[in-house]
Amino acid sequence: MNKKTGDVIVIGFALFAMFLGAGNLIFPPTLGHLAGTEWFFALLGFLVTGVGMPVLGIISMGKCGGSLSDFTKNINNVFGTFFIIFVMLIIGPLFAIPRTAATTYEIAVRPMNFGISSVTSSFIFFAITLFFVLTPNNVIDRVGKFLTPALILVLALLVIKGIITPIAGPASPSIDKIFLRGFKEGYQTMDALGSMILATIVISGITSKGYMEKKDLLKMTVYTGFLACLGLGLVYGGLVYVGATGSSVLPEQLSRTEIVVKSSELLWGNAGRVVLGLAIGLACLTTSIGLTATAGEYFANRFKDDISYRATVIIICVVSFFLSNFGVDNIIAIAGPILEVVYPVAIVLIILNLFIDYIPNRYFYSGAVIGTLCISILQGLVAAKELINNLLIKIGAVPSMNTEALSFNTTIRVLKHLPFEGIGFPWLLPAIGMSLLFGFGYILSEITKKAPSMKNK
Repeated sequence: MNKKTGDVIVIGFALFAMFLGAGNLIFPPTLGHLAGTEWFFALLGFLVTGVGMPVLGIISMGKCGGSLSDFTKNINNVFGTFFIIFVMLIIGPLFAIPRTAATTYEIAVRPMNFGISSVTSSFIFFAITLFFVLTPNNVIDRVGKFLTPALILVLALLVIKGIITPIAGPASPSIDKIFLRGFKEGYQTMDALGSMILATIVISGITSKGYMEKKDLLKMTVYTGFLACLGLGLVYGGLVYVGATGSSVLPEQLSRTEIVVKSSELLWGNAGRVVLGLAIGLACLTTSIGLTATAGEYFANRFKDDISYRATVIIICVVSFFLSNFGVDNIIAIAGPILEVVYPVAIVLIILNLFIDYIPNRYFYSGAVIGTLCISILQGLVAAKELINNLLIKIGAVPSMNTEALSFNTTIRVLKHLPFEGIGFPWLLPAIGMSLLFGFGYILSEITKKAPSMKNK
């Protein structure tokens, strides 16, 4: 094996391990459970947003320079800064970090029947997280290097057993628009957003191995990205299939974490449930520590005149502790509408940065983002319909029996008439149209400005 191949394998495996966040493992089995016999089409949708876009995000960052500021440099500076801060909040204290604690409780603690409440579990979880992010040592790195292979081994045993001796047979689908559901479920991994941060680590790892030329750096980024993509596809595909085979046995109303726990129980008994719970719980802890440290460093550097790293990580842990007690499904429900708005913008920026060498001016970027936001905001409102109506009832703004005070029927009709809505891309043509309008509009304005001066000459 030559050096280049070895480096691709090492960095590719590291990237695969970073993307394989334990909190993400609850989504594929649930998707398979809902899709039943149509599990493969659900998997394809999930792979687009949960695997393909994150890997393209890594490659895109390599193309545009490798830093967060480079990723958004071709759009308005204020919007670019706001977007990165918002992304850091999403993959930090608002959703991703609280979800790791909630997942740990629901998969590793509650099934053990220790009588420990979610508040106690989350308090201990974030106390440990805070200890490690405030203690300058590499213990967690060593633990992480052990836990990732252990988690992969446990998942491999679960999937292989599920293929050789399936739980049962897949039931008929319990959802419509199966590909679209998989596509939207991939948003919840938040990996396309996380790829912006992970890319800086991957690119640093590649350059440290001597690949300094931009061409070599980009090639290595592509190779390692596709290796990680292959690994994630196999793991997620296996878990979707396991969820599908249990769809005729397990009730539809089970939560995401309950589906994972019950599936492991049916395949490996109580021992399997315990081992999987411990592996996922410990992996969630390492994920929480990594995300807390990353978010803490970012905000401490961004606002270095106002707040220290220590104060930042304490605030992150306190906020995450309170939010984690909403439970996994509630965190996902609240995150859904926000991701409906933000994720399409991230996808558009990833694609544009892949072709950065061929885009003549920054107005093509601005137009694409504006066109995307016009539609993704509508998608977010529709996704938040139930949350908004429940809030209106809770504050007494509408009668309790009026569960459809805001129906968003007109918005839904508009979205349904947009091309590619059925596969998750209703914002695609508006993004292209506005990009061309802004980009060529700027070119024409420059030509118009130069025309009088040419005549005077």
